[in-house]
Amino acid sequence: MLRLNGRFLGLLSVVMVLMCASSVLAADALPDVVVFYREGCNDCRQMDQVLDDLLELYPGVVVVHIEEQAAGAADLMWSLSSKYGIFPSKFPVIFVGDQGIVGSGRDKELLLRSTVRNCVFNDCPSPIELIDEKPFPLVTLATILVVILVLSVWLL
Repeated sequence: MLRLNGRFLGLLSVVMVLMCASSVLAADALPDVVVFYREGCNDCRQMDQVLDDLLELYPGVVVVHIEEQAAGAADLMWSLSSKYGIFPSKFPVIFVGDQGIVGSGRDKELLLRSTVRNCVFNDCPSPIELIDEKPFPLVTLATILVVILVLSVWLL
């Protein structure tokens, strides 16, 4: 039987505080712009150049690039697309403020520039905040299980 001694409870308290602090930090680091791209995509490179120009003007903007083949990328892209009311028919697919932008072209560049500028001055929510369902925190669960396993082995 596992007995909970003071050392175990102290260590468990430290782990819980660190996990809470990391979740607060992660919430502050939500992206302002989410870009889904395909490797070798010319349209993606064109829109990245626009984003690079915007980052020079507004260095506080947080941009996250997600490659189409990344784990969970398709689910996230389709969840965001349904929230934004767009059909992601080609790459890049960019979410910022209240806009979902598909592909490239002069009209898309102007829309991206104006939307980012609007969000800089009017504090738009992160696209990630628009998803109602929160993904199950597998990394957190795995961390807790590893800590419990290590502590149980160490205490036994």
